[in-house]
Amino acid sequence: MDYQNITISEIVTQDFRTSEVFRKHGIDFCCGGQIALDVACRQKNIQLDQIIQELNIFEQTKSGTEHIYNDWELDFLADYILNTHHRYVKSEIPVLKTYLEKIAEVHGGNHPELIAVKNLFVESSEALMHHMEKEEVILFPYIKELLQYQKQAEKMENPVIDPSENPMNEMMDEHVTEGDRFREMAKLTSNYSIPEDACNTYLVALRKLEAFERDLHRHIHLENNILFPKTLLLEKEIKA
Repeated sequence: MDYQNITISEIVTQDFRTSEVFRKHGIDFCCGGQIALDVACRQKNIQLDQIIQELNIFEQTKSGTEHIYNDWELDFLADYILNTHHRYVKSEIPVLKTYLEKIAEVHGGNHPELIAVKNLFVESSEALMHHMEKEEVILFPYIKELLQYQKQAEKMENPVIDPSENPMNEMMDEHVTEGDRFREMAKLTSNYSIPEDACNTYLVALRKLEAFERDLHRHIHLENNILFPKTLLLEKEIKA
């Protein structure tokens, strides 16, 4: 793969395993992935050759277990996001809230950052629930409607969604906000490091919070870099 002449989001879209390289070096591949690899390396003061060498490891070890999301039909991808990532977020939010409230109460004196982390997560959880509802009620059905027009070879003369109020722009803005919140939580916890005085609840809370962030990164990548761009192309194709 010619890594030097494609964007970070394109690299991850072709093989999601490469996201681990970018995560390791603190390079944003979901919300901020629309830049060339050499630009990202300069911003992070990382040697381009080093990153390419690490990426090549994945090129040489093809995996049969990683989904090729970019090959999926849009309706299938939307359903996958809903059934996998939306379901995960909804199930984990109440669990994480309980854990974070507990460790903030017990360890907040020695680790005041936990109070800030708890508050940030509560803000994020409320925003994510509203965000997902808009996708499930408005955006995903709209995508399926577009596909029906495509299959019937018809033009959409009266779209349900006003082009000037395209919800995908709003969704991407909200993705940036949540990405920033989790970046701050990672910073406050020194990338989810476990202090010596941590109890088991503390350990589990941070491990679950880190897992939540990783799932969110994949979730946002699938929408920002695959679902939304392809939907925009489909819109252009079928609108009169």
